[in-house]
Amino acid sequence: MSELERIITMLREDGERLTIQRKLVLEALVATQAHMTINDVSHYIESQQSQSIAEPTIYRILQWLKEHELVSQTDMAEAGIVYQIIGQQRHHHLVCLNCDKTIDIDDTIFNNLRARLFRDHQFEARIDHMAIYGYCRDCEPVEP
Repeated sequence: MSELERIITMLREDGERLTIQRKLVLEALVATQAHMTINDVSHYIESQQSQSIAEPTIYRILQWLKEHELVSQTDMAEAGIVYQIIGQQRHHHLVCLNCDKTIDIDDTIFNNLRARLFRDHQFEARIDHMAIYGYCRDCEPVEP
């Protein structure tokens, strides 16, 4: 079963309707497996499917997918707000404020934080896709 089929099956089992627009947005996200802005999703659908979906509709669909914990939403600074299918291997990013270099980090780095937040505050943190800003090794600011 493909990733797209798995997601569609899961949504249908949850009693969700899968409109043509929802399926097109899902296809774009699954096909690219990339971080996509709303504009990227729109362009992908237009170029691959020769169809058009208004950006506000794409936004609503992405928020719906986010509510179903199928899509992550991350502010990637100059790249803007990006969306990505949450796959089996969640990951996060370290983003350099100087050179815009992005370093992928594994999701397990947040396991202790999640556990502590739950233990101390009975708060179940949903950390789907995080961007942490700072300076990379090459751009590390010099201390005064």
